[in-house]
Amino acid sequence: MGNRQDNVPAKPELASSTVGVGLRPDHYQDVLEHTPSVDFLEVHSENFFAEAGIAVDVLKEVSASTPISLHGTSAGLGSVEAIPDDYLKRLKRLVDRVDPILVSDHLCFTWARIGGRLFHGGDLLPIPYTEDSLRHAANNIDRMQQALGRQIAVENVCAYIEFDHNDFDEAAFLNEIVARTGCGLILDINNVMVNARNARVGDPADFVDDYVASLDHSAIAEIHLAGSTPVDREELLIDDHACPVPEAGWHAYGRVLRKIGPRPTLIEWDNNLPSWRELQGEAIKARKAQRRVLNRERSHEPV
Repeated sequence: MGNRQDNVPAKPELASSTVGVGLRPDHYQDVLEHTPSVDFLEVHSENFFAEAGIAVDVLKEVSASTPISLHGTSAGLGSVEAIPDDYLKRLKRLVDRVDPILVSDHLCFTWARIGGRLFHGGDLLPIPYTEDSLRHAANNIDRMQQALGRQIAVENVCAYIEFDHNDFDEAAFLNEIVARTGCGLILDINNVMVNARNARVGDPADFVDDYVASLDHSAIAEIHLAGSTPVDREELLIDDHACPVPEAGWHAYGRVLRKIGPRPTLIEWDNNLPSWRELQGEAIKARKAQRRVLNRERSHEPV
């Protein structure tokens, strides 16, 4: 399989210091009544695949004044099975309707054929980092990019199991995906921290540092921040997006920014939703973290 990145349209320009939040149904009314004080809004693509309806009307009105990022949860870019044609057609229709600043999905397994029928796993299931997985993922990513006529970004996921065999570590696998397809990356810091904590690899902050140092920084199109419900030490930590970003998450974010520079940043909060005001407050914290890094960089510039 050759390098196909030259066939991928250039990625859309998005200012590095932008900050957005996820728009969920609980906050539709807030957004319609008050112009969001964020740079962009992220929505889950599949929730807007219908040709008509309240959700479609809301997105149409909001997207007229606020940039939209489309974040998929069902494409299953790491599946052995190809992404279904019907899924790609619906996504393409949505992309054409919204003209998003970014289209993204997860490096995970969702589609499988059982007894001749295609089934969806209903979750973001991890994949082994093998040559076979690399080939299937690259094929799916390339297929989606060609169907949409634009670059997509691929997000790292949480893995609650460990595979017996891997040919790559996760960062090296992602870098190879970028090299073969020309896609961008979404760096989900909370996912990296959750994996580090569950694997008991030591200090999660150090693990994030090493992970990010190994990535192709030029490919990182967006950073995701989220919080997880605390559990006892012996329990598995789940990436449930049900809490504010923890202090450890903000600390890791600052270290990442100092290493790679500011990137468009999304606050994810999907369960146990806060008020719209509190959610926007999380975005303000991200802006302040970006400013601290930029001010520190300027203070070291030669006069």
